[in-house]
Amino acid sequence: MIVTTGSLTALQLNASAGLLQNQGIGISTNLVAAINSYTSTALISPFLNTIAVGSTGNILPANVITNLKTLAANTCASLSNSVPPAYSALGNQMTAVVLAEAQVDICGNNVSKLAQAVNQAEAYTTQTSTFINSAVNSQTYLADTFTSMNSMITGGITNVNLATGPFGTDLKNLGRLINLQNLGNFGSPLALVQQIYAVTGTVPFLTQAFTAAGISADIVVNIANPTASVTDSVQRLMYQAMTTITGDQLTQILTILGVTTTGIMTMADLLNPLLLFPNSYQSLTAPTATGPVAIYLDSTGAVNTALSTQLPAYVLSSLV
Repeated sequence: MIVTTGSLTALQLNASAGLLQNQGIGISTNLVAAINSYTSTALISPFLNTIAVGSTGNILPANVITNLKTLAANTCASLSNSVPPAYSALGNQMTAVVLAEAQVDICGNNVSKLAQAVNQAEAYTTQTSTFINSAVNSQTYLADTFTSMNSMITGGITNVNLATGPFGTDLKNLGRLINLQNLGNFGSPLALVQQIYAVTGTVPFLTQAFTAAGISADIVVNIANPTASVTDSVQRLMYQAMTTITGDQLTQILTILGVTTTGIMTMADLLNPLLLFPNSYQSLTAPTATGPVAIYLDSTGAVNTALSTQLPAYVLSSLV
């Protein structure tokens, strides 16, 4: 008989009837059959019968009945249908404990309670699976785009600098110096000049400085073109010319770019990470085949010479 103490819609009742094949809720017939098979064995059947008969009319003393129900519990509980000592709080006879738990699992044949239990279990499973799947998927999330959880959370910023607070301050002080669309060439004289020209247009004293440094007029005229490229030797000449840009001319460059970083003495300093990131340079790293490697070794600004063997040749070519 199905006991219903809650409210179910007609649709829910019809669905339940279909799922249960109009048999109601009950303990699994397979479980009942397994228990009956066990209790009918030549060893267990007479033993259980002895307990049943001995319990009738106090034929056997209560302490004897208790001892029978726990017989062999410490040695081989299955030989006497006993509950192992570790589970003695559940009861004395294993088959009784199993049947009682089965009754609990179906909520005492209460359809309403069972429906609630199923919904709770489903909700728990769904929620837990979300966390489990997220943890599993995070191991290969976006393949090798991010090297760690820190990298994923910060969009790769921690691959460059773990000191995110000081690094953010340094970036803020650099104004518009860095062209985020041209990060691959960050630190090159050409990229710096192109960024200045993109912000303000041609700067006459730069043209004069480059010409005086020995850069051909054809290159100087086209240097503002964002698609222009020059050889490493020309970039070296550009760098040398930038070391002569100081005083009022440097102030104009800094104002144009909105740079407020202190300690910039020449235009060439705008290519020096040690000076560009005074608050966070010790945490700056360079990507290598084995992972991020520190660029500077200590507070003195000593460059990590190991990078000469770990960075690709094209990165180091302009330094030769």
